[in-house]
Amino acid sequence: MTTTSFCCEYAGYRTLVAALLVLGGLLTSARADELNELSLDGWKQLKEVERYQLQIADKYFRENNFKIAAAEYEKFLELYEMSNGAPYSQLKWSLCQVQLRKQNTAIKDGFQAVIDYWPDSPQATSAAFFIGRTYKDIGRIKEAKKALRDVVAKYPEHLVAIYAMNDLIDISTIEDDLPTRRELWKKLTFDTKRNRDSNQTCINASVALAAQSFREGAFDDGVKALETTYKPPLIAHRVHEYVRQPLAELMAAKETTAKGEKLATQAIAWLKQAAPTDLTKPEDKTLAKKCGLDALDLMAVAKKDDAIPAAYEALLKTLGGTDDELLGRLAGFYKSRTKWDEGRATYRRYTNKAEGLNQVAYSYREQQNWPLAIESYNQAIAAAEEAPRKAYQAELAQTLRAAKKIPEAVAVYEDLYRADATNANRWRYAIGETYREANQLKEAIGHYRQCDNFPEQYKMMAWCHRHLKQYNEAIVLYNQVASDPASAPWALLQIGYTREEAGQNEEAIKAFQQVCKKFPSDSHASTAHTHLNNKYKIFLTLGGAKDE
Repeated sequence: MTTTSFCCEYAGYRTLVAALLVLGGLLTSARADELNELSLDGWKQLKEVERYQLQIADKYFRENNFKIAAAEYEKFLELYEMSNGAPYSQLKWSLCQVQLRKQNTAIKDGFQAVIDYWPDSPQATSAAFFIGRTYKDIGRIKEAKKALRDVVAKYPEHLVAIYAMNDLIDISTIEDDLPTRRELWKKLTFDTKRNRDSNQTCINASVALAAQSFREGAFDDGVKALETTYKPPLIAHRVHEYVRQPLAELMAAKETTAKGEKLATQAIAWLKQAAPTDLTKPEDKTLAKKCGLDALDLMAVAKKDDAIPAAYEALLKTLGGTDDELLGRLAGFYKSRTKWDEGRATYRRYTNKAEGLNQVAYSYREQQNWPLAIESYNQAIAAAEEAPRKAYQAELAQTLRAAKKIPEAVAVYEDLYRADATNANRWRYAIGETYREANQLKEAIGHYRQCDNFPEQYKMMAWCHRHLKQYNEAIVLYNQVASDPASAPWALLQIGYTREEAGQNEEAIKAFQQVCKKFPSDSHASTAHTHLNNKYKIFLTLGGAKDE
């Protein structure tokens, strides 16, 4: 396995972490709506007329008709100032002002009024948060930070503290204030009680804190953060997942390479320690293999190429000596380092001998060593069971085509045609393709004609006739292809080109114009339009009559 392939496997790491944090923010924003809802008990305490008035106001609020909603909430306050629903109505009126872009009014005359007049109400707690959120949204960051930090300090066990910390993290990200962000991640990771409301935010914080710790070379701190969220056996995979990108970043810069090497050593040792030693249970064996592969991946990221073969062999020994997947990965590593012979020797150790020989054959094919590739494919076919044998035969035929051994390739396809009735059309078409590639076009046409995959075989027959300068035959076939709605624009365009090749320019022009007229919105019409302009200096309004 190449270093490149290792790196590509988790190239989206940072995107994943960012996506988790964004998702957490979206969830927080969505669930912040709970802060402006009246509880079931609150509704029960209202008189029927009060309930009716609030339901009218809430209806307009849900419909985003905030101007009318604000008027209805204000009416409630005028009529039922002493009602238990008054702080709720005042809070909702304030939120309407926010939506109406009157944020300062919302803060001073709305949210603050809830806190001043009903300090012990649930809405006062919500209002304190919304003051900070509103300051943040209008860019008054200094006031936002103070208000949000006050919320965290005053209501540490309340849902508003979670939302406030999320907003503070957003601000610290904008300000590139890593110390503050780390402080908030730690509080969410280690100090915040996890429940239905806080769980996702805490998970996101633990992942972000771990990634940052790894990036700073603090491996143990990163593991501790992840252990608050993940337990064995999942923790091993998560440590690998979140240490990988920071390790790659450290190894990419000369000045941080030493830190990266130390981080790799710690992570690899931790993964080895996390792997179970008693492998009698299948699930433990699977975990040991996964930990081993994760450690090997980090070796590749840390550019410890010299240690990788021995690590593979040690893992193979731990797992019982044979594992075709591991052998395939080791062989792939050798190939990536152009150690072809070592790679092929590893493939030959497969328990599945036929598949090992198939991989040997493919490695020769990659080097365009056709004779040894053909020999190895024949060995794989001889050793294979019925199902994989057909696949190996198809690979052999493809190799013979690449080696320009046309009769031999055709013979293999004929064998497949006779033995595999289910895919007979596929093999007959492959014979046609083989002859076409060899420029034996009459033979190709004969085999395409026996296929049953309209319109594809008609397209290829027309192609062959054009190259044989049998233009009328090609046009007849393209007209048949045009009966397929999906292929019609393409087929009419090909008729134009074919007429052109035959020297029938007048008819060609008509064909190109027909494409433009019949299919003005199709990309083939654009091609025809451009061709008419460039070659014949005929300028059209593409599909004008059609569009009118």
